[in-house]
Amino acid sequence: MPVGEPNPGSAFLMLASAICLLGASFVVCYMIWSAGWEGWEAWNARTGLNEDEARYEQQKRLMERSEK
Repeated sequence: MPVGEPNPGSAFLMLASAICLLGASFVVCYMIWSAGWEGWEAWNARTGLNEDEARYEQQKRLMERSEK
């Protein structure tokens, strides 16, 4: 193939390698995140908050704002 002509095979390989590289970076980031994640139960125990209390506090703040 002469120099300067488009090569669809090479273009496909470049695209596939870019997609694989992007996928691999997402997998690595997810593995790092999941290794450090303790779960909702541990987070709730550490912070002393749960979803119901957080929603109640949010509703209370919104009601206070609307009364002003």
